[in-house]
Amino acid sequence: MNFRENRTHGTTFYPLHVYSHHDKDGFYSVASHWHEELEWVYAQTGVLDLRIQGKSYTLQEGEFCFINAEELHEIRSEGASLHHAIVFQGDFLDFERYDTCEHQFIRPITNRTLSFPTLSRDLPPETRENIGACLREIIACYHDKPRCYALHIKIQILQVLELLYQAEALTNVAQSSRQEETWSKLKRVISYMQDNYAQPLTLQELAQQAYLSPPYFCHFFHKATGMSPIAYLNSYRIQRAAQMLAQQDTSIAQIAMEVGFDNQSYFIRKFREHKRVSPREYRRQVRQV
Repeated sequence: MNFRENRTHGTTFYPLHVYSHHDKDGFYSVASHWHEELEWVYAQTGVLDLRIQGKSYTLQEGEFCFINAEELHEIRSEGASLHHAIVFQGDFLDFERYDTCEHQFIRPITNRTLSFPTLSRDLPPETRENIGACLREIIACYHDKPRCYALHIKIQILQVLELLYQAEALTNVAQSSRQEETWSKLKRVISYMQDNYAQPLTLQELAQQAYLSPPYFCHFFHKATGMSPIAYLNSYRIQRAAQMLAQQDTSIAQIAMEVGFDNQSYFIRKFREHKRVSPREYRRQVRQV
C-alpha cells in the first residue's frame, strides 16, 4: 500500500499548480502527507507552523520554505493567514537536449542527489530577497495568466535554482539506511491510517504496521510527528469531516460515523478542539465564503 498523496498537480503538459489559501478565521491544517513533487511554500500574511521530516518550523509573514520530494510534511496555522504552495514535478525542469546545463544543474535536482534548504531565513539576505521576488512573480503570474505565463513561470523557477546554486545553498543528499527505514515505517503507518480512518483502529493494529510494540511505537510516532498516533488519527478524521461538511448536506451524526467516530458528542468535542467552532457552525461559515 502506498502512502503518498493521491492528487494530480497541474496537467500532463504543464505539471505545476499553485495552491493559494486565504484563511480568514484561522485554524487551517493539512495532515501529514508526502508526494513525489517539489513544494515551495510562501507565507504572504500570518504565521504557518510546519513539520517536515519530524522537525518543526515556523514561517513568519514574507518567509518561505522548500519541501523536497517525498518528504513527510504537515502545515497548520492559527489566526488569519494567506499562503501559497507551488507544487511541481522535478522533471518539469528537464531540457529535451542533454547539455551542460541539464547535466550540471538540472539532473542533480531531478535525480534527487541535491536537496533544497528548508527555510528562507537560512539563506543570505540578498538571495532570500531575490528568491522571494521570484516566488511572488510565480504566484501572481499563475493566477493572472498573462500572455506567455507558462514560459515566464518556468524562467522564474530556473532563476530560483540559479540563485540557490550561486549561494551554494543546495546540499548533497546523504541519508543512512536506518533513517530510510524509519521514514518508510512512518509512511506505511500514516498511509494505513488514511486508508482505514473510517474503521475502528486500535493502537495494537497500528503498531503492527510498523512491526513495533505498542509502547515503542507510540514513542517512535510522537518523536517523528510531534503527536500521538491517536491524536494524528483524530486530526485526519476531523480534516475529512471538515471537507464533507463543506461539500455535502449529510447530517452531522452521519458524518461522524463515516469518518470513524462512533460517538457524536466526542466527535463534536474533538471538532471544536481542532476548528474552534462546532461542526454546524463550521458548515455555516464555510458555505458563506
